Amino acid sequence: MFSTGAGADADSDIATDVPADELLVGAGLDERAPADEVGDGEVPETGAGDEESFFGMQSEGVVLTGIALGPGLRRLGRVCLAAALGLGVLFWLVLVLLYGYRVCFGDGASNPDMPNLVDDRPWTAYYLAGALWAVAVGAWGLATRGGYARLAWCFGCLVTAFFWPLGLAASLAVVAIRRPGAAMSRRLLLTGLAVLVAAGGLAWRVDAPATGPHQTAVSSDSALLGSWHSRSGITLELRPDGTFTAGSLSGGGRRDGDTIASASGRWESESADGHSGVRLLVDGDLSNSLYFDLYEAGPDLVLCSTNDTDEPCETVLRRT
Repeated sequence: MFSTGAGADADSDIATDVPADELLVGAGLDERAPADEVGDGEVPETGAGDEESFFGMQSEGVVLTGIALGPGLRRLGRVCLAAALGLGVLFWLVLVLLYGYRVCFGDGASNPDMPNLVDDRPWTAYYLAGALWAVAVGAWGLATRGGYARLAWCFGCLVTAFFWPLGLAASLAVVAIRRPGAAMSRRLLLTGLAVLVAAGGLAWRVDAPATGPHQTAVSSDSALLGSWHSRSGITLELRPDGTFTAGSLSGGGRRDGDTIASASGRWESESADGHSGVRLLVDGDLSNSLYFDLYEAGPDLVLCSTNDTDEPCETVLRRT
């Protein structure tokens, strides 16, 4: 009986000797989800962390590359800026020669028979000063082997050299500001000089083009005496006794416009509306007269005449 019972217990033990996992599965109590299933409240693994770390490594690489190349890029930029500054100096040096020739050897009115007789030497002298300033500041920037900031400042002054009073005044102001250890009197002197250069230079630029021809008056007939001629061949001699001789006369208000090969007669000065003129009475006949307005072109007096009221200086006579 006991052996039967013992055998039954043994059989029972053998029958129940099954792994716990299988028992739980068989009973439907295994709560572990399969690998490809997601439980409630769980976030699926998508590998985003790996992507974030990958892009983070890329960003760090870009930063490190920029840090490594930074000095080289700055050096390259400084070299390019210095090269541009050198080319600019050569360009302005050519303009210095051109403007210098026009100021020193050019005639203020190289074509006296042009309708708009203009003495452009003051205007050219202004641009000559700007060209000299550009060459000076550019050469200084290259000779001192300045840093990027100095080269950029010199290049800015060079490309704005047509407005050189502003660049020169700004440079003087910067020198005064960046030297706090200098004496106050020296700093005030530089500041005052900067203001003077800016005001005087701009006034020069505004006033320079105003030297064109304009009607003028003389206080005495003696200022009109002497020999006059035009590039087209007109000659005129005004004498103190009130007589004149002329050759190849034309214009002057003659209706027919024919050229008078040789003429003589009396002349007289006329003043109207604040300016003077000369009337030639050919053969003493008022109906056969020519009139010339008196203009001032730069330092010279000229006689202008025309048959067209829209062009008051179609014919120009200059003093011989």
